[in-house]
Amino acid sequence: MDRLDNTIRPYAWGSPTAIPHLLGVDPTGEPQAEMWMGAHPGAPSRTGRGTLVEVIEAAPERELGQKAVAK
Repeated sequence: MDRLDNTIRPYAWGSPTAIPHLLGVDPTGEPQAEMWMGAHPGAPSRTGRGTLVEVIEAAPERELGQKAVAK
């Protein structure tokens, strides 16, 4: 199991405090609107072994399981 490092999207309509409060980190002063988790090419989650896409592509069955890969 890997800890995911996810991208915070700083859209103008975001809150400067809500996501930092949720994550237990200090606010940056900038609006933070969304935290993207997953394999979206614009902001994929990262692990200590690379992006989520890279990790899954390197060993799909190990990461997702045989049944998920078969589907």
